[in-house]
Amino acid sequence: MLEVEIDVEVVEPPPSGAPLDFRERLVLALKTTDASVLAAAERAFRGVWPSIHDYIVERLAADLPPGLGWVLGCCDPAGLRQGYEAGEREVWAIPLGHGQAMVFESTQAPA
Repeated sequence: MLEVEIDVEVVEPPPSGAPLDFRERLVLALKTTDASVLAAAERAFRGVWPSIHDYIVERLAADLPPGLGWVLGCCDPAGLRQGYEAGEREVWAIPLGHGQAMVFESTQAPA
């Protein structure tokens, strides 16, 4: 009888709202298997949105007084992103297809 030792690794489920192949997509997009880089990216995951712009608009709308959300529709997307990031954070995305992207927000650029 042949005996084979099998290593079993218990892996946490992907973050809430992430696709099931979340970690595989991270590895491919970031071109690394470095556990610390992947863990940092996972902590930076904010959800799935149609675009980075949609994510930023939703974040900012939450801080605006009721009735002023319309002003965000008047903003230039590039300028709004530049103001939101303001040298303090970086928002980046991994496309999922079908008009959706996994959006990340971190204080450091992805590796």
